[in-house]
Amino acid sequence: MLKVRRVRGLSSFSFEAAGARTDVVVGAGAYAGLDKRLAAIAPGRWFLITSKKIFKLHGPLLLAGGVEGVLSKKPLFVPDGEKAKTWTVLGGLLEELMRRGLRRDGGVVALGGGTVGDVAGLAAALALRGVPVVQAPTTLLAAADSALGGKTAVDLPSGKNLAGAFHAPRLVAVDTSTLATLPLRAFRSGLAEVVKTSFLDADFHRAMALLEAPLSARESAAVAEAVRRCLAVKARAVARDPFERTGERAVLNLGHTVGHALETASGHRLQHGEAVAWGLLAALRLSVARAGLAPGSADALARRVKRLVSPPAPSPAAVRGMPDLLERDKKADRAGLNAVLLARPGRPMLVRVERAELVAAFDEALGRYNRVGWVSPGFRA
Repeated sequence: MLKVRRVRGLSSFSFEAAGARTDVVVGAGAYAGLDKRLAAIAPGRWFLITSKKIFKLHGPLLLAGGVEGVLSKKPLFVPDGEKAKTWTVLGGLLEELMRRGLRRDGGVVALGGGTVGDVAGLAAALALRGVPVVQAPTTLLAAADSALGGKTAVDLPSGKNLAGAFHAPRLVAVDTSTLATLPLRAFRSGLAEVVKTSFLDADFHRAMALLEAPLSARESAAVAEAVRRCLAVKARAVARDPFERTGERAVLNLGHTVGHALETASGHRLQHGEAVAWGLLAALRLSVARAGLAPGSADALARRVKRLVSPPAPSPAAVRGMPDLLERDKKADRAGLNAVLLARPGRPMLVRVERAELVAAFDEALGRYNRVGWVSPGFRA
């Protein structure tokens, strides 16, 4: 049971997974006192990894937390988006960290969205065989999901996140004021991870009845509460199954088998959360057939996806290319594909499925939901 502390508008909790402790703080002002937190984790020099765009937007806020005394003066910059997650960028980061004098009593701070967090986390995992990393996510996708749990990776030509390591952050600091700068499309994409997590936890599912409207309006208190709930649900799963071996953590991948394949097939024109939203819709259809989810419940949950995410229609090329990418899913094993399905909200399960079943469920979702008034108009990814 996580003990959540609330002080001056900030929510915080801590948990342990595989003997490593992670502290989490969520809310406007989460960077206050960051210098002391970093020094307590590692007393040496810390290095900031971010993008130029993100540093211009949020660097001043981070530096106002008093970290200038512990951070190296010049950030290490990576490209925005998936272009950050390559061997070339990763190798360049490692070389630069060594050149600037990173030692084992120092660490890495990742300021940015999920791609920055992924490549910075992997650099921290590899540098000197591992130095601490602190995640400071600035997108809703990262704040609600990827910043916590220690999954770090770069992409390969054959698929997304196929080369990486588990390297848990010592601290996740989510200053929710950074999320107010997100474009509407990016914010809605992030809401896909919020919706996904609400499907996995019965309490969160019930709370969404009151959270949906203020989330749609981007009210800061509702955003902070949704992020806190997402991270708490994920922390409990990670604590029980830190390296995704028992299936308890794998359920966090609801919607991601189809989602990752569709995202790759679209050439990343579909944002991650948009692709996951279509993956969720496909998972709901397959859950009716294979997990006993009531059809009315599936439709009600699908409407939540529509209200909060309203994903754009995938292009015909993305639809055609998606099936061939399904078997690259990291949950697949020699016996085939595993999909996360729902018996009911708060009751996920891992089910062995055939590729044809996933494709049929996705086609059914397209048939039901890819129409005017349901998807975002004027854009096909």
